Amino acid sequence: MDIPAPAATSAGMHPLPRRESLIHQVATILRKSIRDGVWAEFLPGELSLCESFQVSRETLRGALGILGQEKLISSSQGQRRRILTPATQNKTPRRRGVILLTSVRLEQMDGASILLIDGLRGQLAKHHLELQVQVSPACFTRKPEKALAAMAQGSTMALWVLFSAPAAAQRWFMKQGLPCVLVGSLHPGIALPSLDADYDAMGQHAANQLLSRGHRRLAVVIPKSVRAGDAYTVAAFRAACAKAPGATLQLLEHDGTPAGIQRCIHAMLKESPATGLFIAHARHVLTVMSSLTCRGLRIPADVSVISRDSESFLEFMVPRPTHYHIPPLVLAQKLSQVVLKMARGESVVAKSHLIMPTLVAGETLAKR
Repeated sequence: MDIPAPAATSAGMHPLPRRESLIHQVATILRKSIRDGVWAEFLPGELSLCESFQVSRETLRGALGILGQEKLISSSQGQRRRILTPATQNKTPRRRGVILLTSVRLEQMDGASILLIDGLRGQLAKHHLELQVQVSPACFTRKPEKALAAMAQGSTMALWVLFSAPAAAQRWFMKQGLPCVLVGSLHPGIALPSLDADYDAMGQHAANQLLSRGHRRLAVVIPKSVRAGDAYTVAAFRAACAKAPGATLQLLEHDGTPAGIQRCIHAMLKESPATGLFIAHARHVLTVMSSLTCRGLRIPADVSVISRDSESFLEFMVPRPTHYHIPPLVLAQKLSQVVLKMARGESVVAKSHLIMPTLVAGETLAKR
């Protein structure tokens, strides 16, 4: 609640400035956004606004209550809040914001993704562009058309950043012609500007790193996924193995849980133990390496390990995993360059902009 400003107690003294509560701060931001025409007819849902402002639902509802008392918005049971006051001076709403659309809440993302988003927000702020994070699992399903249409209806944001969007969402944005940039790999037949790591090159490079050290029984540890980047990783790794005489490849697809990963590792060791593992996600390296160690295998003496992705905690593991790395802030800078060009109305080629990560030499890669 607000702390009342004390009255002057003697001549020449002035009251202290009033300190606004978090509720009033959020109300101020919402009020300005409404008057600037950020939203045309309806406010986004409560979950999206909570995610954008990083506040609790109780705080948000307090701010919305203030706007309701001011007759800026109205609400009906089960419906989004309608904007009652038009944009300032009835001008055409300014398209000065960017929406980052994702299916995963920030607290559930890996560290690299959070750093990327934070870096993008900072780069855009230098050019007076606001970044809003919209979390909508419904927009990332096999049939997202209805949810996407509702999300885009009345939006006056400059453009969209799609974070690891599946094929259906990519196809919808392409057909609608909405300005957007994909952070992730394009699915076949999709023409959108995109920025991502070069998973095809990484898959081929990782396979050759293991093959050149004499490993012939290889495995890719990867979650069951519809992400294009994962498919490109497997295809490139498989193609490299096919060129090596006597090389075999196992695809260890799991459900992303520690138990699921352990089941894959146990089945692999029981049937045909691989001596070289390429692990798609950094957090899964922890489970794989500890599972191998619990079964008496030495890394890298018995099994070599390469991580496709990078996380800061890898530097604190013993032995330290060999892994590929792109500094998140470098990726954020390159992404912001594409976003800013589109926000200025400049043409951007609808194609993949791929970055080849650096292989960071660790202690988990050795000759067979």
